[in-house]
Amino acid sequence: MRRHPGESIVATAVTRSVAVYRAPSAQHPFKRLSNPTSIGAPLVFLVKSPGYRWEHVYLPIRPDGATGWIKDRDVSLAWNPYSLLARLGRHELVLRKDGRVAARFPAAVGRSVLPTPTGRYFLVELLKQPDPNGVYGPYAFGTSAFSKVLYHFGGGPGQIGIHGTDEHASIGQSVSHGCIRLRNRDIVRLAHVLPLGTPITILN
Repeated sequence: MRRHPGESIVATAVTRSVAVYRAPSAQHPFKRLSNPTSIGAPLVFLVKSPGYRWEHVYLPIRPDGATGWIKDRDVSLAWNPYSLLARLGRHELVLRKDGRVAARFPAAVGRSVLPTPTGRYFLVELLKQPDPNGVYGPYAFGTSAFSKVLYHFGGGPGQIGIHGTDEHASIGQSVSHGCIRLRNRDIVRLAHVLPLGTPITILN
């Protein structure tokens, strides 16, 4: 099966844990990831390249961009037509479907001393917020990216999120701790269409 432009493959765990190997020839895994995750979300991976009975995947762990090999039998695979592109210099998040631009959203990004990390990542969780008018808006996606500066923030490991905000004037500015902030109506739109595992490319 050929992948269409803009499509990616998402691997969702079907076992209680997934063993991750350095290579298909490795005798022992170097990491085991629990399913569901610590917050109760399904464990997902973005497939970098498929193999025979194995998948080479991006991992939702430090260091940013970490990869490993997982066995086909531990996951189910699905096509995903959506992708995201964050242009930090333009303060913009672009939604693509089938490789075509579907929407552009103004965004707030990390300040210079707490920059949003660049690279290729994916959405790993979606949290509906208890107060839709609170600091993170109605929804917050967690991504596989981590801050290069903060290793602990808000009780978490410095994970980069995409979320709404109660500081509407901050949209279009470089003011966050590294997360990507959107208008609340925009994060609601994304929360209703994007599956976990959706890739996001972050560029300066």
